[in-house]
Amino acid sequence: MKRILLSAALSLFLASMSFAQEKTPEELKAEREVLKAERKSEAYQERQKKLAELKDPGSTSVSSIDALAANSTTALLETKKNNELLPELYKRTVGETVDGVTDVTVKKPTIEELLAVSESILKTTKAVSASSLEIARAQADIKSAGMLKAVKATKSINYSKDVNSLLVAELAYQSKLIANLIATLKSSENL
Repeated sequence: MKRILLSAALSLFLASMSFAQEKTPEELKAEREVLKAERKSEAYQERQKKLAELKDPGSTSVSSIDALAANSTTALLETKKNNELLPELYKRTVGETVDGVTDVTVKKPTIEELLAVSESILKTTKAVSASSLEIARAQADIKSAGMLKAVKATKSINYSKDVNSLLVAELAYQSKLIANLIATLKSSENL
């Protein structure tokens, strides 16, 4: 089931990147409003809270399970980094000059910045997809780990499952957001 969701998220990302240029500026603005509403939603806020609470379980002395947890942690950290970066890509600051004149500063991203973030999202999506396949193999390794290591190994696998389940939705959101930003930049002929 998770593999299907991850494949769907990856397909959605690739499709949104290829069809993003075909939308009108009005459609892109409406899509951005939907994305803003999703960002303010309770489900999004709850997902962010859960992502922030996840902690690396540490070593289990079972190499396949430790590698799985390390890959999950890397994907989690990369996603958190992108969560901090995405809102900053297009930012408007309203301030006042020394003379008391209102000053509005708009920082527009370059296409290179947006493509770098989209590559990071795609790479993380592929990593999450690959780790979902590793979970089944790692679960088989629990049986050979012995009773003492099995508890830690189970905790580590559950951590990886939690990370993957949260990142599927988060990466889908990030994919839609970056595709919208790229399409907006292209439609405004800022290239």
